Amino acid sequence: MSRASETLSKIPLATFAIMVVCCLVYIYQFLFDPNLQHFTMCPRLVIYLNEYYRFVTTSLFHGSMMHIAMNMMSTMAIGSSLEKQVGTFTMGFTILWGILLTSTIYTGISWLLYLMFNYERMMYQHSLGFSGVIFQLSVLEANFNPNRMRSVFGFFQVSSKMYPWALLVILQFIMPQISFLGHLSGILVGTLQLHGVFNAIFPSESYLKELENWEVLQVLTTKPGFVRLPEAGHGLRNENNAGVLSSILTAFGFVIQFVNNICETINFCIFGRGSEANENIQMGRIGAPWGSSDSTSGARFTQQNLEDEWAGLPTVEEAKQQERSNLL
Repeated sequence: MSRASETLSKIPLATFAIMVVCCLVYIYQFLFDPNLQHFTMCPRLVIYLNEYYRFVTTSLFHGSMMHIAMNMMSTMAIGSSLEKQVGTFTMGFTILWGILLTSTIYTGISWLLYLMFNYERMMYQHSLGFSGVIFQLSVLEANFNPNRMRSVFGFFQVSSKMYPWALLVILQFIMPQISFLGHLSGILVGTLQLHGVFNAIFPSESYLKELENWEVLQVLTTKPGFVRLPEAGHGLRNENNAGVLSSILTAFGFVIQFVNNICETINFCIFGRGSEANENIQMGRIGAPWGSSDSTSGARFTQQNLEDEWAGLPTVEEAKQQERSNLL
């Protein structure tokens, strides 16, 4: 057996399955060269044209050979480690829901930015790739080794819990063209799942154990790469989540307010207060109010206007005498 075959044989079933699906999709791309913009995540097209299929296709399609190679290597490393600790069925449901939830959060954040700050860029941006789900899996995998230190590209070391966030920032500096919001959405999904926010849509551990005993599923459970749910449970279902969602929403509200204040400050520094807010600030009859686009009033300024403006002002000597009388 070659080394490649031996490596592939050690990949757990759910991780191996999603890798095969992504590779098959890329083979389709290679053979037929479809227009990728028909399969990317574009919030505007999802919200206003109801192209909800993009929630799925955006994670399965990739932009280049390098893109899919990097994502599949990361999936193999992170996914294999996580699946061996949580079981194949748990991993399968995590990946399937992760594909949908990362796209949902991506779309939701883009829509909120547009509604609250009139920031349209994310609504029109196209993104694709499995990396959002990879970041979700990295958050979950880090939970099993919270005190372990990891190296970030050899630059510095961080704890496992901080590793996904450090990776998010470093990758954005190294490759600024990648989707920051897509990766951030994956981290948010993993964090929310870890705190039990999605418990209602994820099957319980008792149900997963029942699935492993179904005869109809023996075609999967008897495969060499199948990993059963640990007796102690997978540790991803936090039942003590009282107040977690409200705390997250409150923190999110503070973040939104802070970003709003920053945007207003930047807007004031760059564009000023606008013509309406500056109507009380005049420069005689020389020109229009600050911030106004009316440039014709300045053209009507003449030497006679200047003399009229100063006609009623006291002379310097008169002003001095007025000051002395005030002092007395």
